[in-house]
Amino acid sequence: DPAEAPELPAGYTAKVKKVHSQGGYGSQGYKYEWRLEEARRNLLRTHTTSASARVLYQLARQEKFSPVKYFSIDRVFRNESLDATHLAEFHQVEGVVADRGLTLGHLMGILRQFFTKLGITQLRFKPAYNPYTEPSMEVFSYHKGLKKWVEVGNSGVFRP
Repeated sequence: DPAEAPELPAGYTAKVKKVHSQGGYGSQGYKYEWRLEEARRNLLRTHTTSASARVLYQLARQEKFSPVKYFSIDRVFRNESLDATHLAEFHQVEGVVADRGLTLGHLMGILRQFFTKLGITQLRFKPAYNPYTEPSMEVFSYHKGLKKWVEVGNSGVFRP
């Protein structure tokens, strides 16, 4: 509640419409008829990626770059079939670390340190596809109760 966003930023809305329908910034877009009525509809958030996009936008607008670390934890909702490894509602942890010269090895080290602090030490990394990062990886941990490896995270390096 409310079912629709009361107001959207005019300049930003025009940019989103153009990129989605025609492309831009190196993207060919989705090639569909973008409609304001659809964009105004509110829905339960399925990812916290919008928070990362917002901080990346702010980072890009800085006059002088300085390394940063941003992290968020928030509730998300998915239309999932429920089982021992999938819930319809859960908390997503997301982070952005920005600096020059970072590599996939740095990302793996950050993830290993993060999960170790949670008591999760048995980790495997698997290459994955994410439309917004390259390279991308899924993170798995061995679950003793289920007696199998379960996905505990997803990650990737943002493209320039």
